[in-house]
Amino acid sequence: MAVKKQKKPQKRKRVPVTAGVTGATPGLVSKGLTGLPASSVDPVSVLMAMTPSGAETTSSTSSLLTVKSTKAVAQKKSSLATAQLIRRYHTLNKELSKCLARIETNKNATEHHNHHHHNNWKQGVSQQHKGQEQAADLVRIAEIRQEMDDLGGLDMYQKASTLGQSKQRGGDSSKWLIPILESCHPDMNKKTDPPLRLLDVGALSPHNYQKYSSWIHTTPIDLNPQDPLITKMDFLEMPVPSNKDTLFNVVCLSLVVNFVGDPAQRGEILRQATRFLVPKTGLLYLVLPLPCIDNSRYMDHELLVEMMDYLGFSTVKHHFAKKLAYYVFRLDSPGGGKKAGKGMVKFPKKMRHDKPNRNK
Repeated sequence: MAVKKQKKPQKRKRVPVTAGVTGATPGLVSKGLTGLPASSVDPVSVLMAMTPSGAETTSSTSSLLTVKSTKAVAQKKSSLATAQLIRRYHTLNKELSKCLARIETNKNATEHHNHHHHNNWKQGVSQQHKGQEQAADLVRIAEIRQEMDDLGGLDMYQKASTLGQSKQRGGDSSKWLIPILESCHPDMNKKTDPPLRLLDVGALSPHNYQKYSSWIHTTPIDLNPQDPLITKMDFLEMPVPSNKDTLFNVVCLSLVVNFVGDPAQRGEILRQATRFLVPKTGLLYLVLPLPCIDNSRYMDHELLVEMMDYLGFSTVKHHFAKKLAYYVFRLDSPGGGKKAGKGMVKFPKKMRHDKPNRNK
């Protein structure tokens, strides 16, 4: 019986990855990938950009695995670039606030000096020194604002923050609040009772609480809204509710207080929250970068709780995650505790942890 000879399997030709691929982004290799959002990077273009000239792949399967791996690298680089932009903008904003505060202080001191006609030699030298300091601050302010513009300004910062709270980056911080609201209102009928009124200050998205809309009514505001459904508003200039029915059950300050460079203004934001909350039951949801609490020379958990107690808040719950510190406070005593004397600062800036590796 004749036996048919089996055909030898043909070897697949090794095809260079850089050949036969269309749609590559020109100049992607020379420009680099850092800073490009992962969603805007085509995996094939990324693969071409990161594959050395002449490199080969032996199968379509290995090519697909390489594409997936390269896309993950691009996403990681995009995430890193986003975080770097946010951190740099925060640093510049903080320095800008310090410069502006010094100028304002020197201005008040000069007016006081002129008003009392102090013309002795020492005070004249002091005024001259302050004038030089102010000139240096004005130069630095111009430099800071230029760098902020080069980064894309507040608009780019907001876009980076929105990308940072996307589902691919772990989602927004509102999800931690919902179980606490439920525990604080155990008898609430989510279908028939009036919804809770929530003021979302510095909102990046108007949809953070959308799936809870049957029992939570959200008012999102921001200085530079990224969505037409968010009201353009400065919280410190927002009209205080005139009656109890227009007060809020919840005020959210998620990554808002830390954005403000001036310490006095940060305190004023916290005090402003007391004017918008329902007495006795109103909740303040405060989210801060964890280093603000556990790596600061001037602030820690105990001091924050003491400050909030002074404003009339009690701590409902707090949680330290990998990068963020979450707090929920209840407004027990509207109007706060004892007032500081005239001209006194209740919580002056004071070193609490003198370690070189801590944030200033």
